[in-house]
Amino acid sequence: MSERSKPGVDAESATRPILGFRLRAWAAATSLALTAARRARTRRYARPAGVLVLVVALAILTWPITSVLAAPGLDNSWGVGLSLAIARGLAFGRQVVFTYGPLGLVATPRAVTGGTLILGLLGAAAIQLALVAVVLRVLRERLPWPIAAVITLLGVSVIVTTGLPALDEIAFGLVAIALTQPPARARQAARTLAFAGGVLAALALLIKLNDGGGAVAIVAVGLLGGVSRRRHLAIGALTFAVTTIVAWLALGQPLDALPDYLSTGLSLVQGYVDAMGYNVLGPAGQWYALVVILSALSLSAAAWFALAGAPLRRRTALVVCVLLVHYFVAREMLVRFEAGHGAAMALLVAIPLLIPWRRRQRVTGLAIATALAVVSLAAFGAEGVSVNAIFDPGGRAGQLVADVNTMISPQQAIESGTVDIQAVDAVPTAIVDDLNGHCVTAEPVEVSAVFAYPSWRWCPVGVMQSYAAYTTQLDNLDATGYANAHSGPDRVLRQVDATIDGRNPTWESPAAMLSLLCHFKEIARGGQWQALARIPDRCGKPRELGTVHSNAVGVVQVPAAPRGTVLVAQIEGLQIYRRERLQTLFERAAERALVINGVTTFRVAPDTLTDGLILDVPSYADYDPPFGFNLAVSSIEGEINQLPVPCSVKLVAVPIRRA
Repeated sequence: MSERSKPGVDAESATRPILGFRLRAWAAATSLALTAARRARTRRYARPAGVLVLVVALAILTWPITSVLAAPGLDNSWGVGLSLAIARGLAFGRQVVFTYGPLGLVATPRAVTGGTLILGLLGAAAIQLALVAVVLRVLRERLPWPIAAVITLLGVSVIVTTGLPALDEIAFGLVAIALTQPPARARQAARTLAFAGGVLAALALLIKLNDGGGAVAIVAVGLLGGVSRRRHLAIGALTFAVTTIVAWLALGQPLDALPDYLSTGLSLVQGYVDAMGYNVLGPAGQWYALVVILSALSLSAAAWFALAGAPLRRRTALVVCVLLVHYFVAREMLVRFEAGHGAAMALLVAIPLLIPWRRRQRVTGLAIATALAVVSLAAFGAEGVSVNAIFDPGGRAGQLVADVNTMISPQQAIESGTVDIQAVDAVPTAIVDDLNGHCVTAEPVEVSAVFAYPSWRWCPVGVMQSYAAYTTQLDNLDATGYANAHSGPDRVLRQVDATIDGRNPTWESPAAMLSLLCHFKEIARGGQWQALARIPDRCGKPRELGTVHSNAVGVVQVPAAPRGTVLVAQIEGLQIYRRERLQTLFERAAERALVINGVTTFRVAPDTLTDGLILDVPSYADYDPPFGFNLAVSSIEGEINQLPVPCSVKLVAVPIRRA
């Protein structure tokens, strides 16, 4: 029990040491920033060293990583999986498919191995240094050094609290710096943007595909606004291509897997918008969208007037880049509209700090930045993040010291993460023994469990967590992985009811689940876990039974399955078609669901509805409850946004033998 909670202890006296510590931390942080700023301006020839000291100091005081320990759970598991994939030499785009790429571990460094932790922390440090450098570079041209340093400290503290890499914001900073250079330096500025922007965009692409796309778009627009457009676009494109290939190979990835990474990544990005739209905040959260709209309008106008007197092309480019950043932040916020994603608006704080305000506009720029910071604090508060956690330079610097110590000697942190995961997941000893020495994948999400047992080899089937197999391409990749006895897993660890958004686990990657049923049998179970072992394919050739259409109220009556077969359904009528596809560029897709037997509603991914949803499984061939696939479906009703819609169901019978 803390001193604060003990009876008879005065709350004010208990709080005073904490408050004093925070005030001392802020005083020390400000003193350090001001001292570095004074050094940076004392002598002209000493300025570069002083600037470097200041950038490093501010990066330390705004360090974004809160923990490097491996942990269980859905989000923690994919973070662990990114490091585990690099450590095990798996190919992204083929063996491992996820939104993040082979450099994704820099966004979530984890103590999985010493080497991957070093790579993750060094990458995170590089992103942090780049963010601080571009913000400070713009501010110091228009404000005294001490003020620029303090504003950078405050602004970057807010930005990094999102937990998202501010790659698009760094790209915008590079563009803003390049487009504001005087005519005599315009050519050199465009060349620098081509090289620096090309490198940044390439690395962003390997961190997270959609961030890479955003960085590419922002840098390209910036180059279009500069001088010698064609030449510098060509230089930027070449730099981007060379950096991508060199970094890909340096990360141990086969070159011929790069097209697969791009293809599956694009499928993930599209499928995420189609299948993961979620509105928790409802009408009460409309202020989030309003803030983004007002910010986009005011800052695009500000960017236009900030370059008054500059060529039209340059002014237009800066405005378009402002709007692009707002677009990508809005997508991050609004597809899954809940407090955690809504807090991504804090990324917008960088934009007013990076716009090259004219002298008379500086107060306006700082006012907009302050307003965005205030509403971002409100968004963090809705997520449960306190102001003290955001503005804590002493704590952030202390965490960096701890991370460096862990990087130097990682074994204790690795063992601690392993022990914690084993304790929380509580996989029974019998299952652990059954999987020892085997090639294992985890269904549907708990990759951390595979890390926690080093005697298991990790053999993912494709998409790292099966809920993310949003499209037929990704679903088929997983199905092939389960069917492949040569390169696929020979053991599967399944967790019951580990789904999201009210989905049916049997329909998460439906073709893959049928492939799993055909190629694996149960060998052990305990608690929430089931262990499966590979067997020869026990399924026969699928046979089409016919198509059933919905009646006047949208209900499809499903006949009984032929004896000895698995009944699967290919459903038409709930897919996303052309008009809605265009709408999803700016809003989330409508929510699709299936109502089973008039009682149970499951949310579904629209693109995989034609892959074959399992409806009925013979008792002799199914897994025992609660791990079974049989739904005993007698009727299906399709819904879009909770309203019935007509649909048709093609029924297919798949013969299956006893395991």
